[in-house]
Amino acid sequence: MSIEKDVEKKYIDDLERQNKKLKKKKKKRLLLLLLILLLLGSLGLMLGLMGLLPGMGDGDSDDGSASSSANSSSASSSQAETTSSAIDYVYDDVKVSGSTYIYQGQVKTLEEIKTIISNMKDNVVIRITDDNATKNAMDNLTNMLSDSKRTYNLTSPASSDSSSASDSSSSQEDQSSEKD
Repeated sequence: MSIEKDVEKKYIDDLERQNKKLKKKKKKRLLLLLLILLLLGSLGLMLGLMGLLPGMGDGDSDDGSASSSANSSSASSSQAETTSSAIDYVYDDVKVSGSTYIYQGQVKTLEEIKTIISNMKDNVVIRITDDNATKNAMDNLTNMLSDSKRTYNLTSPASSDSSSASDSSSSQEDQSSEKD
């Protein structure tokens, strides 16, 4: 009988040791998982502060990279950089044809354009090309740009190369003078 008790005691001790080992393994796995999550979070924060992730950073480095990969392939055709006294302006074109808005060769709604523009840097100037646009479409776009405090220029298809940066209030004055 005592042998059976000894065997049972050893069996119970082995089970307890195995349970302790399992608990240690679980703790190690949990700590490792938390460490990995912490590293990923700090990496994401660093990338956000450097302006490589959308929606993070100090506001100046937010470039809307949700569409930046698509923008980078067609950046040479729709954006041109010019140097002003202290600010490097980047121009991005929105063409208004009839009552449709065309951005980078794709027809977009006003809400889509608003989302795209809200993700752009502050040095981006929107060049609006009037291609037989309706007055409502142009007014809606310029009002949206003014409300979002976005700098824009109004151009006609023939003079799209000779535009310069201006603030939204002077762009509205340009619009009224062009319509007259």
